[in-house]
Amino acid sequence: MLGKKFQTKFITFLIILFFGMCSSSNDITLPSSFNNCEVSLNAALDELKSIKEQNSLNFEYRIVREQTTRDECVDMVLGTNLPQGSVISDSSLIDLVVGVKKDEITESVIKSEYELYMQQIMDMEIENLNLLDSQLFGEGKISNYFEGVGVISHISHSNPLGYDVVFSVAEGVIYGLKNGIQETLLDVSDITKKESEAGLHSFNFFELENNINLTITYSGLDNYYYFSSYEVEDNVVNLSTKKDIAKFETNENKVHFGGKILKYKETAVLCLGDLNSPGNSAKFDSPWGKIISLDFKSGYESTFTNINSENIDVIAYGFRNPWSCFLENETIVVPDVGNSHWEEINFIENFEAQEEPQFYGWPWLESFFDANYTNEPVSNDIKEQQLQNNVKPSFIFPHANGYCAVIGGTDLNSSRKWNGYVFVGDFCTGTIWAIDHKQKTKLKILDKDIIPYSITTIQDSGNETLLVGTTSGNIFEINLP
Repeated sequence: MLGKKFQTKFITFLIILFFGMCSSSNDITLPSSFNNCEVSLNAALDELKSIKEQNSLNFEYRIVREQTTRDECVDMVLGTNLPQGSVISDSSLIDLVVGVKKDEITESVIKSEYELYMQQIMDMEIENLNLLDSQLFGEGKISNYFEGVGVISHISHSNPLGYDVVFSVAEGVIYGLKNGIQETLLDVSDITKKESEAGLHSFNFFELENNINLTITYSGLDNYYYFSSYEVEDNVVNLSTKKDIAKFETNENKVHFGGKILKYKETAVLCLGDLNSPGNSAKFDSPWGKIISLDFKSGYESTFTNINSENIDVIAYGFRNPWSCFLENETIVVPDVGNSHWEEINFIENFEAQEEPQFYGWPWLESFFDANYTNEPVSNDIKEQQLQNNVKPSFIFPHANGYCAVIGGTDLNSSRKWNGYVFVGDFCTGTIWAIDHKQKTKLKILDKDIIPYSITTIQDSGNETLLVGTTSGNIFEINLP
């Protein structure tokens, strides 16, 4: 009796094993050669394309650069984000890690990256959103406006002190220019430090009880981030009147602060990055990765220290590094710096009328595409809800042909010709685009590599021209075509 039971169980096991083997034999798996420089990048791309077409699969694959000192591994696949032998399905995302030399990226890799990005855009049928396809509309003419003394972090012609222009440098100083003469308005270099993206980020002017207040955002030396205010008396900033409107705890990272201060009526709007901790952008207990509004007067009386503080509202979240956002009438324009592959420009229209904060994708998505983020800062139910309600970007461009990071930004409504357009650029190439988001039009007004330094901010001069700050300290003026 026991023998028959054993035989029955054994036969059942063989049947299950047989069908399991038949089932697994039909699975499409990651080629074993995608490892340790055994296959070239182009050969791997061809093989993945063939797998997709022959098996009617719809998975994504990307190129990720990794520096190598091995000559035989240049342009070869070092590995992938998946274990060897992984099953490939529609939900797969395959990162091909390709070997590159430091500062010596081959034309083969550059071409392959560009072609792959363009194919992804075509597959999504979003070619009209790609800024790299913009028509060159004449050519803006540049001239040297001012040679500064540090990395330009913000520029504004609008100020109550009679200056032609006020600008800040990340090293911790704000200057005023009048008739070409430079004056120091505020020096906070003793309470901030320029280190990577840390430092003084932005400024704006607020009026409170008939007093002018100069506000700034900066990363403190004590692992806190500050939105602070100083009273201006007889056009002089009084250092003894410092008030911290908001003070948020940071971490040891020195990137992705954001920090742009927008003034909307009597409300201050802050655009904050994720501190290089992507989960912050999805969580509800952190101010990071979000655009928030706060009541300036309330903060002046009692410092905001928590995202759940009364009189703080979350306008939008799901951003990586929206440090150069700006206002265009009732719309907040949010250029969000991407991670490894995509840059995006978002338009939050009629934000004051919103009942609930809008979600913009990060860390689950990088523009329209899977960001391959596997941590769990929120529950799966909340993640699914965020993805279902995700607001797609209005315009994008890939990390290809030298383009690397989106830079904002201003409108130019003082110009009749360019009224309705906003201007954004690329940090690495200095390219500048004009966008009319209502008409869904995009134009290139300054081609790549004309400005000789990396650009940090684009602002209205007040004279129907643009002012562009750079990492070199130079400010350039652009006469538009």
